[in-house]
Amino acid sequence: MKKITFPQMQKLHVLFNQLGLMDSKVEFVYNVSGGRATSTKDLTLDEAKRLIEHLAKFDGNDKMRKKVFALAYEAGIIWGDTPEDKRMNAAKLDKFLKERGAVKKSLNALSKEELIKVVNQFEQVKKHTNESNAGKMVKNLMNELKIPTN
Repeated sequence: MKKITFPQMQKLHVLFNQLGLMDSKVEFVYNVSGGRATSTKDLTLDEAKRLIEHLAKFDGNDKMRKKVFALAYEAGIIWGDTPEDKRMNAAKLDKFLKERGAVKKSLNALSKEELIKVVNQFEQVKKHTNESNAGKMVKNLMNELKIPTN
């Protein structure tokens, strides 16, 4: 049973970082080793090879695409959680991105750099929505308490 090589260990850490999975590294190592290890340094040569192959299949942009969906939900652009809602939301989100997005492309056509722009845009939309909703709530509360507003 040969131990992991230093280049394999480096490759694993690069992949975990690129994919934003460093927080899940222990779980991946635990699973690939059959519960024997929790650190990459304790992997065998074959386990490291399997884990590298598995991580190489991931698309690093998937995490950012999911973040766009989450921010769109939080901003009220899309809603619902049934399978039909999710299909409709994907279409609505693509339409929104093509018409009003920072890059004017569908979600799956965006490069990493373009996804960063879209995530930033959606964070601002969410922030504006939250501020707008908070202002409305304060105004309604002031009216209910009969406190005059200017």
